[in-house]
Amino acid sequence: MSETTPPPAKPATPAAAAPPARSVTDIKRDPLVVVAVSRDWDAVTDAKEFAGEITLTVQREKIAEVSRTFKSEGFNYLVDLCGVDYSKLPGHTAPRFGVSYMLYSFRKNQRVRLRVFTDENTAVPSVTSVWKTANWHERETFDMLGIQFDGHPNLERILMWEGFNGHPLRKDFPIRGIDTGARIYPEVFPPGGGPKPGSTGKDAKDVNIFKGEWKSYGTWPIAEIAGQRAAAKTQQPPAPDLAAVVADTAKPTAEAPWHNPELALTQRMEMAKQGSLKDKLFAAMAQTDCTACGWDCEGYAEAIAKGETKDLTLCVPGEQETESMLNQLMAGKT
Repeated sequence: MSETTPPPAKPATPAAAAPPARSVTDIKRDPLVVVAVSRDWDAVTDAKEFAGEITLTVQREKIAEVSRTFKSEGFNYLVDLCGVDYSKLPGHTAPRFGVSYMLYSFRKNQRVRLRVFTDENTAVPSVTSVWKTANWHERETFDMLGIQFDGHPNLERILMWEGFNGHPLRKDFPIRGIDTGARIYPEVFPPGGGPKPGSTGKDAKDVNIFKGEWKSYGTWPIAEIAGQRAAAKTQQPPAPDLAAVVADTAKPTAEAPWHNPELALTQRMEMAKQGSLKDKLFAAMAQTDCTACGWDCEGYAEAIAKGETKDLTLCVPGEQETESMLNQLMAGKT
């Protein structure tokens, strides 16, 4: 063989053949699960194996008792319980929702997954009597997907607020979300209610456009927030997003000729110079009745005069000019 002749190639080693997939019966007879499965063989309707882990599909109505059996066989830790919406999965023919239960055995150092299927109207038996930790898992699954759990001690939302419209992990939930105002403005919107496009005075493009119909929603009377807060005598932080609002009530009257957002501060103070402390405080406000402070302008002035608030920084549209004048008035310097 010459120096330029390459050595003959070694014969290729045939790739190891993948082990044949086990049948449902073979998986159910696996030593890891056979004892638990054999107690109610027919309750386990399907079995799959992936990445060395077994998933058993259980009849929905039998999930609590099968779970109890697995716990007695050493799977005493419920790692997780979660729901799945299969409605957009190509080729899926089973009921829309699945609920998966990831179990772990410390003694065996092994995991097993149980799974049930259900539709939108059929509850799944709760496993809170088997694992106490299922309580919050089932609540989250209910909150995010709307799956009901029969026998749960307190099945209410855990992440979203009560009355929220919809379930965020459903495949038909709008990707941009639903803009409900109840959480931000509970004084105005009823439970579950929120703004529809244009109902808050914002451009409709600033509000998520949900194509369905709200079950309930509110409107945003500009002075209602302030009125209810003042009635409850609660102090709220300023809301700068309201600062640009000029309410219809921002008009001069015979009793308050200075109540005009077009007038300069010096003009307003001149008109109120013979008035009471409240009048002068009122004149120092920006006169927009925007309610960012938690009152309208007259309400904020009265609250300061009566000592209901000592915070002189809440007139957002008046900025430093109003704050400075309020400080002078309260110090008796003008």
